[in-house]
Amino acid sequence: MHALIVGNADKRIDDISSAQLEPFFHYRKPLAKRLGLSFDHFQASRADEIWRALDKAATPDAIFLRPDWRETPDRMTDLAARIRERHDAARLIFMDPWDQTSSRFFGVLPHVDRFLKFQRLKDTRLYLREYVGGALITDYLANHLGYPFDGWDVSSRVEPGLETRIGTGWSFAISRKYQKVFRRSSRGKKKALASRGNDVFCHLSLGNPDEKNSWYARYRKQTLATLTPMEKRRKLAMSGDYFGHRTVSSKQYQRDIRDSKIVVSPFGWGEVTWRDYEAACHRCLLVKPSIEHVSTTPNIFVAGETYVRVRWDLSDLEEKCEYYLEHLDEAQAIADNAHEAYRRYFEEQRFVETVEEILEAAASGRN
Repeated sequence: MHALIVGNADKRIDDISSAQLEPFFHYRKPLAKRLGLSFDHFQASRADEIWRALDKAATPDAIFLRPDWRETPDRMTDLAARIRERHDAARLIFMDPWDQTSSRFFGVLPHVDRFLKFQRLKDTRLYLREYVGGALITDYLANHLGYPFDGWDVSSRVEPGLETRIGTGWSFAISRKYQKVFRRSSRGKKKALASRGNDVFCHLSLGNPDEKNSWYARYRKQTLATLTPMEKRRKLAMSGDYFGHRTVSSKQYQRDIRDSKIVVSPFGWGEVTWRDYEAACHRCLLVKPSIEHVSTTPNIFVAGETYVRVRWDLSDLEEKCEYYLEHLDEAQAIADNAHEAYRRYFEEQRFVETVEEILEAAASGRN
């Protein structure tokens, strides 16, 4: 089987896009050995670039398409339709670039065999509903906490019956960068939570300084405000910075997280964030708003086993942090479980298994 991988693999252009394509290159030999899969990569992410790359290419067995999120929905739908017409025999797999569980590109669904989200709603029937802002979390923030959205929205309509084509892909957390951090942490001497200097870690980006009232900034500032009373009795490594106004260096960030018992990780533009996997790398206890509605891989989100969930309104955040700081044996067990789940993903080369499942689902969808 031969595939074409189309998208940006240059981290200097987009680190998330490149992180999602990196596993193809890293696991090239296992993909060939276990699945008989070879591939060529086309460095193209805008609609016109993608079409130029694919228009004259011989039809492969499969096409993995990872476009730029800045493309317009109409251009993406038109592109998918043209690719389907030009390469009708290929399994067409669309790797959605949007961070949210939602997308502005669901218009491509009639033309693709599989639509991959790196974080997807477990119950795909929920994609048939409409939400303020386009997602469950934004709808909650608007309707329960009164956050203004002023037209901000990442959504598009899913035709009934096509929601079954929305599948779970893989996250940025299996890139070489994360594998290096994980292996470095695993090789070093395990530092028990009880011996760490920081009780709680919560260094956050607040986004663009021109959008200080965005829901993203508001939710993260609410997280920091909820933790602030703990400063009277606990040591917190905590900050909130806007782009271009960093007060905590990358080196300090890494020093702090390695020396922290608990990592508090609120939702970002999507529910899953880089920080979640950094916590697993360093065996910190991950505390974050409940993510039970999301399917993602690697899966380090089993409440009470690999992370501690709190309510979306953060009303029990301080209480949960205090409980686990007083019960560090329980915190250590959960942190170790998350680290082990992450380790197994790499050791068992589950990316190869994920690709196999995606190709099979794409083929069955065509029959």
